[in-house]
Amino acid sequence: MRRAQGPSRRVERPRVREHQVRILRPQDIPACAAIIASESLWQRYGTSGRSARELIRGAFRRHDCLYVARANGQVVGFIWFLLRGAFAHSGYIRLIAVAASARGQGVGTALMEVAEKRIFQSGPNVFLLVSTFNRPAQQFYRRRGYRPVGRVPDYVASGLTELIYRKTEGSLRR
Repeated sequence: MRRAQGPSRRVERPRVREHQVRILRPQDIPACAAIIASESLWQRYGTSGRSARELIRGAFRRHDCLYVARANGQVVGFIWFLLRGAFAHSGYIRLIAVAASARGQGVGTALMEVAEKRIFQSGPNVFLLVSTFNRPAQQFYRRRGYRPVGRVPDYVASGLTELIYRKTEGSLRR
C-alpha cells in the first residue's frame, strides 16, 4: 500500500553544479556586497549593501587578496584575506561569505583552500575572528583545523565577543 505524499517541508535549493574560484574583478563587487547585506549576521553589525560595497572597493583599491566563487554564471561567495594581516607576520582571513543558496556545497571550502594555500606560502600561521554567536562558522573552521586561541569582547561592536581562531604549521621561527 502506498502512502499519499504530502507537501515537502524541505526547501529545495538549486544545486551548485560546479564552481570556479578566481580573483575578484570590479564587476563582482555588487554581488559580493549583496551576499553580505542579505545576511542577518552582517546586519547585526550594522552592515548594509552600501557599506559592504565601500568596504570591498577599499580592499580592492589597496590590492588586498580578494577571490570570488562563481557557479551557474553568478557570484556565490567570496573571501578577503591578508598575507600579513595578523600581528604584521601572519595571514588573516578578513571575511568569507557564501550565498545562502550555495551553502553546504563546497564553496566555502574552496575559498578557504585558495586563501590558506597563498597564506601558508608566505608564513606558517592563519588567524581569523568569528563571533561567539556564529556557531555554524565555528564548526566550519574547526573542521578545517582551526582552534580557538582567545576572545576579544567589544571589538567589532559593543556587546559582542569575537573568538580568535588559528591554524598553524608551526611557529614563526621554525
